[in-house]
Amino acid sequence: MILEYTVDEELSGNGTLACVMKGYKADAGICCETSSMRVQPGSIGRIWFEIQVKGKAAGIQRRWEGVNAIDKGYRVTQAVAEFERLRVGRVSHPLYPDIRGAIPCMVGVFESGSYPSAFPDSCFTERVHGHGSRGGLGRGKKRIRRIHPAKSRRRPLDERPPSRGCLHRVFRRASAIPADSPIVRALCRKFTEVTGKEPMISGREGAADIRFMNRYGDTPTVIFGPGMTEQMHANNEWASMDDLIQATKILSQTILEWCRVA
Repeated sequence: MILEYTVDEELSGNGTLACVMKGYKADAGICCETSSMRVQPGSIGRIWFEIQVKGKAAGIQRRWEGVNAIDKGYRVTQAVAEFERLRVGRVSHPLYPDIRGAIPCMVGVFESGSYPSAFPDSCFTERVHGHGSRGGLGRGKKRIRRIHPAKSRRRPLDERPPSRGCLHRVFRRASAIPADSPIVRALCRKFTEVTGKEPMISGREGAADIRFMNRYGDTPTVIFGPGMTEQMHANNEWASMDDLIQATKILSQTILEWCRVA
């Protein structure tokens, strides 16, 4: 049994990737991300990207001669929200019955202006784009490039079009193993023995380091752990003690059974 406590999971996952590159591998793996006590053989991917908008400088006394970057940035933000709305209506995945949580596309940072009496001539936004399929990374990049708000009759956005880029080149691939994989079946059996209930099998609504284990480490990996995925990254994260105790029993018994079989 190998336990990996890796660094930088939150941004890049390079800690897990380093372990894979050093040759650590196993017949199967369990990633103890928060899973709301669900057995999750897959996770979505994420792309972090930025859009920079340039306006036209002007003195505040002659502001009508300028192009307000806040107005333009807000229109880009609206375009991103519309892009997400269209995707939610078109995309489906068997591991995500409610696809809304699996493919978010939203603005998380909006910066513009430097002084209350200075005309804002630039705007910077950072956003996240989620994708739920293995091939979604390449398609996601293409879709991001097509995000473009409608032209305004008063002042077309094409007059000073936004520039697009990828923040720190951070891309997280979606990853999944078959729901009937041996490690998934073993985990489900122990879940039922401990809780007396059938486990819910779903996909994780967030990126996870299993992408490195599955893709490069030759270690088919499933996600299971206590803690509510629905409130991860909230201001008050918490985990139920009952779930923590049950998850510990399920994990330990799964490991014992798996090692005996191996």
